Amino acid sequence: MFRLSILLEDMQNYLTSAEENLVLFIQTKDSDSKNRFQLYMDQLHESTEKIQDSMLADYYYIDRLINLIDTFSVSANEAINAKQGRDADTVRQKYNDVHQTGQYIMEEIQQLNLQQLKRNTEYYSALSKNNAIVEKANLVMIIDILVLSCIIVFYITYKMTDPIMKLSHAAEEISKGNFDVEEVHVTTDDEIKVMAVAFNKMKNSVKNYIEALHSKSEIEARLMEKEMQNLRMQTLLNNAELQSLQSQINPHFLFNTLNAGVQLAMMEDADRTSCFLESLAALFRYNVRRLDTEVSLNDEMNSVTAYIDLMKVRFGEMIGFQIEIEDKEILNAKIPPLILQPIVENACIHGIGEKEEGGNITIHVFCEDGENVIEVVDDGVGMSEQTINEIFNKAARGDVFPEKSKKGHTTSIGINNVIQRLRLFYRKEDVIQIISVVGRGTRVIMRIPVLETVQ
Repeated sequence: MFRLSILLEDMQNYLTSAEENLVLFIQTKDSDSKNRFQLYMDQLHESTEKIQDSMLADYYYIDRLINLIDTFSVSANEAINAKQGRDADTVRQKYNDVHQTGQYIMEEIQQLNLQQLKRNTEYYSALSKNNAIVEKANLVMIIDILVLSCIIVFYITYKMTDPIMKLSHAAEEISKGNFDVEEVHVTTDDEIKVMAVAFNKMKNSVKNYIEALHSKSEIEARLMEKEMQNLRMQTLLNNAELQSLQSQINPHFLFNTLNAGVQLAMMEDADRTSCFLESLAALFRYNVRRLDTEVSLNDEMNSVTAYIDLMKVRFGEMIGFQIEIEDKEILNAKIPPLILQPIVENACIHGIGEKEEGGNITIHVFCEDGENVIEVVDDGVGMSEQTINEIFNKAARGDVFPEKSKKGHTTSIGINNVIQRLRLFYRKEDVIQIISVVGRGTRVIMRIPVLETVQ
């Protein structure tokens, strides 16, 4: 219907344009106007054929419209021929016929539009009535479906909730410890029955399991007591192992230090030799204390200072030592004994001792983010990431037995032993960190919680 309306409107435009170009040709005898007239007439005929193919308009009106268009075309061609033959009277007469036929065509097109509008109105009215009937029928059907659905839902819900309520009651009784509740019986043959059977089996299994637990509880209690005794024994063994570590004085170290003392006594007066031997005695006296006690950071720093004095005599100017303490109050912090000395020994023997030109070791003590921080920094040969990982892996495995004595160490307490005792003492894993670059040095960082006394 919409396409027919568009076609009728196009036909009016083509007719008007054709008549205008005909008038222009008659007035000016312009060949372009004649060509445009023929073009619009062709489009007018094509539109007529489309209306015939659409099957939407009344055939009576279409036939009349086609006849009028043919008459319009014949009269227009005769007017063109008369114009070319310079017959002014015939041109005037034929143009009048063309103009009058054009008006008839316009009227027929209007009639077709009115007829189409009337048909569309009737079709819309019938469609509206049908839609109203369909809407009422749909409403009735929806209400019926809702009522039926509610009935079905209520029935299915009842059939499902009744056995579920029985299961819930039985489960509540079991949660109170009453395993003698009656079994749940379901008559329907569906998933609820499967769940009820599984519930009954579970109840019986749990009941049997609890009875078995009661029968085994006494045996487990005896085994637990046995395990506690074994743990106490293992603890005693570990303490003995730690105490044996502190008593193992490296003979290489004794030989080197005493030899240096003898040479020093030969070269100068006995005063420096006395200081040297006094530092050695202080170091030995500190090393034989119990490892399961706690000491102040000040005591540990004094022991490290004694060790540094010995190393200065032994290595001379090859190794430089610096101690930087930002806050004297930090020296009152409680730490395990023999923590700094093994780290300084590693820096001195493995870090600086393997460099021909020597190096420097710095101990930096400061407070950061609510924690006391102790850093031991050397510019020695450093170590690889793999070596650092091996150290922490040994500490994680709990290796407590000493490694073979190495030349230059006062005791055989290794860095992994230090890591274990720090973690046990402060009950935290990230208490120590090792950062090293091969060829550039090593930084050992210990973060000590700020506590007056550590239990």
